[in-house]
Amino acid sequence: MARRPLDFLSLFIFSLLCLLAEVSAASGRTAVLTDLTVDEPLDGDVVVFGADLVLGPGARVDGDAVVIGGDIRVAEEAEVTRHVVSVLGNAEVPDAAKIGGKVLSLESLATLMPASSARDASLRGDLSMHILTAGGWLLVTTALAFGFPVRMRYGAWSLPRLGVRIPAMGIMVGLTVIASLIAALGLGPAIGVPMVAALMIVSFAAKSIGLTVLGCWVGSTVLRRWFHHPLPISLDVFVGVLLLLALRFLPVAGETLWTLISLVALGASIAVIGVSVDTGRVEA
Repeated sequence: MARRPLDFLSLFIFSLLCLLAEVSAASGRTAVLTDLTVDEPLDGDVVVFGADLVLGPGARVDGDAVVIGGDIRVAEEAEVTRHVVSVLGNAEVPDAAKIGGKVLSLESLATLMPASSARDASLRGDLSMHILTAGGWLLVTTALAFGFPVRMRYGAWSLPRLGVRIPAMGIMVGLTVIASLIAALGLGPAIGVPMVAALMIVSFAAKSIGLTVLGCWVGSTVLRRWFHHPLPISLDVFVGVLLLLALRFLPVAGETLWTLISLVALGASIAVIGVSVDTGRVEA
């Protein structure tokens, strides 16, 4: 019943701690909440959590350069034998730098898509893409509400009961996705590319389910202030998701709020999948 999400959470925490311990032990240099500058040959990976990484002209990294929650700046004379990865940050890598693998910059967990280059980005293009993406989320979540009304309604009913466990599970899932993406990069194009594609599909499906549940909860909470009788779940989901999407268009804090919503949605999807539905207690 409701204990299953806790089992999922324990498994994610245990796996993540093992992964981070292995990465830290195998890395040539690791920094946490402290900026790191490397300007000399280094045998092993460079991993930075919650800070920036600078690879100077004399840097020769025999491994990966990975930053989670910060930026990577690489000098033109620097060399990295494997991949350069920045999650929740930017990767400034000049063309002259010698990078043996791939350069991947994921500015937001909300999309899990590589960041566009600064010279190609534009305010109008970003706004148009956000509007197009918002329409897609409304379409997908409303379709899920039509297809699985009882499951989604039960998930929305379960959210207050699970409380802080929902965002906790979302954070664990998000970190696991990041770790899986980094691991997939090292498997080569024949195996790594299909694994990354599969991971993207699974992440999108999980976020769609969780966003539908969140939208149902938000929509029903708001609409019941004006309507004192149950409304169709499709209307609850549409209104709720629309309100959540509107937060993304707020200046300055919009992308941060949307990332937080995405993490909560991932946690909500695990909770919904991990609980059983008593159809006799929930009405669509």
